[in-house]
Parts: sequence; structure tokens; C-alpha cells
Amino acid sequence: MEFKTYPFTAKKYAAKVPQLDNGTETKRHAVTIVGGGPVGLTVALGLANHGVPSVLIEADDSVCHGSRAICISRRSLEIIERLGAVDGFLKTGLPWAGGRSFYRDTEVLHFKMPQDDNQKLPPMVNLAQYHIEQFLLDAAERRSDLIDIRWQTRVTAVDSRVDGATLRLSTPEGDYALNSDWVVACDGGRSTIREALGLQLKGTSYEGRYVIVDIELESDRPTERLAYFDPSSNPGSTVLVHKQPDNVWRIDYQLRDGEDAEQAVKPENVIPRVQSLLDMMGERGDWAPIWITIYKANALTLESYRHDRVLFGGDAAHLVPIFGVRGANSGIDDADNLAWKLAFVVRDLASAGLLDSYSSERVFAAHENLSYGTKSTEFMAPPSFAFELMRKAVLSLAIKHDRVRTLINPRQTSAITYTASPLNATETEPG
Repeated sequence: MEFKTYPFTAKKYAAKVPQLDNGTETKRHAVTIVGGGPVGLTVALGLANHGVPSVLIEADDSVCHGSRAICISRRSLEIIERLGAVDGFLKTGLPWAGGRSFYRDTEVLHFKMPQDDNQKLPPMVNLAQYHIEQFLLDAAERRSDLIDIRWQTRVTAVDSRVDGATLRLSTPEGDYALNSDWVVACDGGRSTIREALGLQLKGTSYEGRYVIVDIELESDRPTERLAYFDPSSNPGSTVLVHKQPDNVWRIDYQLRDGEDAEQAVKPENVIPRVQSLLDMMGERGDWAPIWITIYKANALTLESYRHDRVLFGGDAAHLVPIFGVRGANSGIDDADNLAWKLAFVVRDLASAGLLDSYSSERVFAAHENLSYGTKSTEFMAPPSFAFELMRKAVLSLAIKHDRVRTLINPRQTSAITYTASPLNATETEPG
């Protein structure tokens, strides 16, 4: 079976080097953002909404490629609407409001998220990350007076100080140094900035592994989250299925204990499993693979998202399991929280102490997300025999007992309440 390509062509961007003096950019910047994914672009757009210019550093020459984030929540859409980029999300994305879970051949859960006619934005939209980045990039290019994007530019070293930071940058057109008052690290799970500062994520990494497969399949099946526990197509495993725009489907299936990961992602081993799943689902149309990779769940976070003049957001700050669609959505929430606070500090409308509230609020949010994500992960991919026994009992009872079915709920992303935020402290009278 031949592989297909994604029905999307990304524009390529050349590197550029600014005016230099002895290898250092002549202009000092107020804010430099490292990482041009959804989180970095959201920070840049949020700052621009407050009239604050930024430089955005991106190592690649285009928006991303492959299967990454695909589910965008209503909360994220509200943020993106404020940034002037929501039209593409709503025009191209596939909205959904619920999903179904099956234990073997029996439906054991049909959940629906809150939605009524008074809400103009859907609870969830399925959209490939290359579309997500492109629509945010389109908005950023419309704000080119305030957002300077530097493509094919890699950070090779960071000198962080209490009054700013110097970034050493490498491009195909030459290397140079850049000075900035503030640096926002949105450079992903393998963050160069985090590593350069000697910081480590802390938490739990799970042994369970999932193969992620994107396929092309034309189908009129409605858009909803589908979960299959111990299906006939993959006994003893869990399978997740999401429909995306342009007849692209994402399939995640759990590897059984003892399976060799290197062998598991070979097309000759993946294709029969996908075919068996589609047969079980009753999908008879022609299909072709597009992308195959492997995933391992992590529940990790930095203990602080502020380190002098360097601030962390998204996967550079925390890694959240995919179950419950909190990854990209929590990163967009980070960006929204940080952008206005950093803008106020840059414009001298608030002291730098305001940024401590960003860290405390979003670290708290990360722990909330990790708590829910951990519960979902332990149910989706049981880490021990005891968890597996518990899951089997829940699924078996759910066939006949409605009250048990809530335990199967994937706990979709939800609002965070910052009850302990320093911004909620009671104002005291001066002594």
C-alpha cells in the first residue's frame, strides 16, 4: 500500500540576518519569543494586541509537518478569536461536542459536552496542527509592524541575566547575537532554552506506548471522539479515533506489553491493524496511510515558569498526556495568561512582579491538567496489573450500570480556577 501526503502545502521561508555590529544585532528587543508553534504565535499576537513588538525565532523554514495537536477547545477558540485568527479555524475545522466509548463490541459511554444555541463557538474543533499554525501565522503576518518572524534561526546558547538575556543564533546566512529585555521560551518538549539554563521537568513518564497513524479515508461518519477498549481488531489494547478535515483520520492504538516499538511502526505491521480496525468499524472505503509515529505519555512540569528574564510556556514548560486534549490547549492558555502581563510590564503599567503570578497560576493549572491527564492515562493505558483489573471491572459493569459510566469519561479540558493566585490576595491598607 502506497503512502499518501497531507493535503496541505506549506510555504517555505528564507533565513534573514539583521543589521549587525561586531556580530551582534544593533537593536535591543523588548521581547524575543523562541518557537513559532501555536504557543509562540499566540504570545506574539497577544503582545501585538497591546501594541508591544516582538521578535519570533523559529528553527524550521515553515509551519509544522506531521501528526501533532488536533483538538482545539472552545476556550482556545475564544482566545484565538480575540487575536483575529478564528475564521480559518471555524471554516476548515470539524466541530464536535461528544464521543463514544466501546468495550469490545458494546457501547459503554456516550458523553456530550455543554453546547446550546447561545454559544457561537463549538466545544471542540478538530484541526491538524499545520492548519492551526498557518491560521495563526496568517494573523501574525497581518501584524508584521509588530511581529518580526525569523525563520531558519536556531538558538545555540543563552546568557540569562537579571536585566535581560543574550541569545546566540545560527542561520544559513550567518550567526549572530541578539539582546532582549525578556525571552519567552515556547520551543517545545525538547526545549533548547530549558536545557541551556539547566532546568528539568519533573513528574511521571509512563511505559505504555501508542502508535499514531494518520490515514486518508473518505467517510460520512459524524465527527466525534471514538474510544475502543479491548476491541476485536486489537485485543487487550485501547484505540482512539478522530476525524479531521480533508478526509484525514488520526488513529492511536496502544502497543501490548513486550511489543518491539521499532517493529511496531513498520508499515507492514501497522497496515493490517488499521485495516482490522476499519473492518470492525464498518468502514469499507479505500484508504491509505499518511504518517506513522510512536508516542509515550509524560506528565511533567517545571516547578517555576519564570527564571529571571526568561519565561516558559507550552511544552517547554510542561508535558501533558494526550488523553483529554490538554496539550496544545493548555499551551494556548499559557500564552494568553502571559501575553497581557508581559505587555503591562514592558509598557511600565505594572512591575515585573506581575509575571510571578503568571508562573504561579500556570504551574497550578499544569498540576490540575496533569492530575486529570494522569487519571485518564492510567485508565487508557493501565500501568500495572491492579490498574488493568480495575479498568476491566469498570468496563464490565458499565455495560449494564449507568452510574459506573462516568468513570470512563475522558475528562476533556476544562476551565481552571486560580483560587490561590497572588492576584486574588486581599488588598491591605498602607501602614
